[in-house]
Amino acid sequence: MRFIPLRYVAGAVAVPLMVALQGTLIARLPLPGGGPNLVLVFVVGVALAAGATAGMAAGFGAGLLADLLSSHPVGVLALCFALVGFMVGLLDTSSERSIFWPVVVTALAAAGSYLAYAAVMSLLRSGSTSSTLGVLPEIVLYDVLLTPFVVPVVAAVARRLDVEARR
Repeated sequence: MRFIPLRYVAGAVAVPLMVALQGTLIARLPLPGGGPNLVLVFVVGVALAAGATAGMAAGFGAGLLADLLSSHPVGVLALCFALVGFMVGLLDTSSERSIFWPVVVTALAAAGSYLAYAAVMSLLRSGSTSSTLGVLPEIVLYDVLLTPFVVPVVAAVARRLDVEARR
């Protein structure tokens, strides 16, 4: 009998949990100019802790699940989050030493994913995105404020699962 590695099980549980928290708790916060994207910050944390492949897989899975629960075309967030997870995973930053680099990476990832989402949606709907780009600074700020609470936890869990996998 072959066992599934614990890190895959943890990812399969964490992704739906993050999407559920985003849709039920975070999205209902009465914040001006939008709100934080817990799923994106989680994908950045996975990518920083586990690399490009894990970041891309987590981004695609989380994005696809979020797409299925939203009203926009399926695949848009999956594409954007997978791209962000892959690009962030290619960076050689250690989230264990300092929170500064994960915050900078999250700010760039949040801005990049939002701009990619706006570009894809404008191509699909052939509409103007200038009104939606006005909330970009608030969204990036909220994601940056969420980073110190999410990325270290993801890094600690990844380290713990990596140690258990080596045993």
